[in-house]
Amino acid sequence: MAALALVLCQVGSATKAIAAGQSNHNASHNQSSSAHGCPSPDLINSALAKASNLMQQARHGDAAGTLEPYVALNCDPRISLLLAASYDAGGDAPRAQQTLQTAQTAWPNNNSIAASLAREYMTAGQADKALDALARFHAVAQTPLQEMELGVVVYLGGHRLAQAEAVAETAYRSYPSLHTLLMLANVLQLEGRYPDVNRILGAKRESFGDSPEFLITLAESEYDASIFAAAWKDIERAVLLDEKSYQAHYILANVLVRLNEVDRALSEYRIAIDLAPGQPRTYFQLALALRGRQDEAGEMHALEQTLAADDHYAPAHYELGRILMDEHRLADAASHLEAAIEYNPKAEEAYYLLARAYAGLGEKDKSDEMVKRLVTVRKSNRPGAGNKDGTPPAARPVTIP
Repeated sequence: MAALALVLCQVGSATKAIAAGQSNHNASHNQSSSAHGCPSPDLINSALAKASNLMQQARHGDAAGTLEPYVALNCDPRISLLLAASYDAGGDAPRAQQTLQTAQTAWPNNNSIAASLAREYMTAGQADKALDALARFHAVAQTPLQEMELGVVVYLGGHRLAQAEAVAETAYRSYPSLHTLLMLANVLQLEGRYPDVNRILGAKRESFGDSPEFLITLAESEYDASIFAAAWKDIERAVLLDEKSYQAHYILANVLVRLNEVDRALSEYRIAIDLAPGQPRTYFQLALALRGRQDEAGEMHALEQTLAADDHYAPAHYELGRILMDEHRLADAASHLEAAIEYNPKAEEAYYLLARAYAGLGEKDKSDEMVKRLVTVRKSNRPGAGNKDGTPPAARPVTIP
């Protein structure tokens, strides 16, 4: 999902540009209904230009001082946007957030304000509020790309896959590029629509076939669709084009495991670890590959490395619990299985093994409780056909020009 990795940061850096000149789509909302007594447009534009220049000189306090006399008049949303940006740049995020909240009350249909406020909430870790900020966000051809990118990130964070797809498709149609194509492909992957991704990217192979990012995304989708030979060919080329790509080596290792090339897969996992030692999933996949080789000591070590990288990595806790169960170390197993459930409450296998561990320890009440919880979780994990999150599948195919 590399195409989405830097979006939130990029939108933040774009706030000044949005404030200085909003899209034509928002132009009709540039004056509030309370505009009686507003300064002339020339005076407002002059204040915006002065504040923008001060921002470029990192004089954020002076920029805010230039704009503050105008913001309460609710005359132009660009005032609020640039004022919020100056507060943000000066380290006063709460004040920036409050400014944008007030502005959204005055201009509830303004996409730029909605996107900027959503970014503030996302930065503060308030994903639900970010979704609320986008309640009236409507991406059209003229919407700035960075606002659409932010919309995709927020919708994905809130599991609104259909909305994320709609915005990503609009972004690609309005700003066709490798970046927007891969952003759309990433959304479709999260919806589990691997055949669509393979079809869409396959049609663009001639245009982008020398891009490692393109080949990585295509190979990942081919892998998920169990087209392992095609995935191997594409990811091998991606590695040749970018030998320092963690993602390429990681996916190559996964493909090699499925093709029973385990020795080379182990080598690729270790290369990926050297390139990105903080990625817990690489240690975990290495552990699974070593288990296939019946190297229990190596598997245990890789699982411990997984938890050293991320102590909340539920699959590693589960696997350690399973191994400890086999070794009849029931108390230690229960500790890891409890952690697996804490960090992934939907993990059915962990409830089952924990019930067995408690039973072996003579804790019948706890064992019975885990069985009850397993039944409840199993029902909730089977919402019916559709997307990975249980939402209905898309009603129409995506078509790419």
